[in-house]
Amino acid sequence: MRRDDEDDRSGGAGGPSWLDRIVIPDDISELDADVRALHRERRARRRRARLRRLTGSGRSGGPLLLVALLLIAGVAGLLVMFQPRRTTGSVTPPGATQATDTRLPDTPVELVGGATRLIDDFRPAVFALAPNGCDCDAALAAVGTAVHQHNLRFFLVDRSLPRLPRGLSDDTATRLVDRTGVVAEKYKAEKDGKRAAGGPVLVFVDAGGQVTDVLPQPVPSAVERDLSTIAPKAASAS
Repeated sequence: MRRDDEDDRSGGAGGPSWLDRIVIPDDISELDADVRALHRERRARRRRARLRRLTGSGRSGGPLLLVALLLIAGVAGLLVMFQPRRTTGSVTPPGATQATDTRLPDTPVELVGGATRLIDDFRPAVFALAPNGCDCDAALAAVGTAVHQHNLRFFLVDRSLPRLPRGLSDDTATRLVDRTGVVAEKYKAEKDGKRAAGGPVLVFVDAGGQVTDVLPQPVPSAVERDLSTIAPKAASAS
């Protein structure tokens, strides 16, 4: 008769004991592979649990929430794609180009009598750059007349002393010599020391010394608009 506190080591029916099938390693490091496999399984189980929480798996509202988020993201992307682009600054009218700086270069120029002044001293005014050889006397005369009618000063600027176009006089146009060509280069009336093709470049400067516009061609409508902008208020009111 077996006592209750005795272990069943016989394996039953005289067979081998189940303890005989347990292999105890001599070195604990031999169990490293099993330990790593157990850790991998636990990490995978935690990842699956987090994924179920994020996607709402097992709950009826989870898939609907995911679909709603995808729809919102799609609509937001379309809104960004088709949103009108904003432009900064003023829009340049046809025939005009924006000045690359707000003021004329602080460069000295020579007058007909030989005196030297800074070109920025002459304002408000309109400067016609590199007129020599442009074969544009008619255009220069028309601009000079319009400038004079707005009580503004009109300057012809080149590397050598500009000649007076037909239709203009010393009373309606002042000639300046910029031997360095800094102004003409800046506003693209010259390139690499050579006069650019086309008519004279017109630079409009207001009373504060700000360059309000640069016209590569003397388009009459643009000239009149820019003259009205820089003309003295008293003159424009009359």
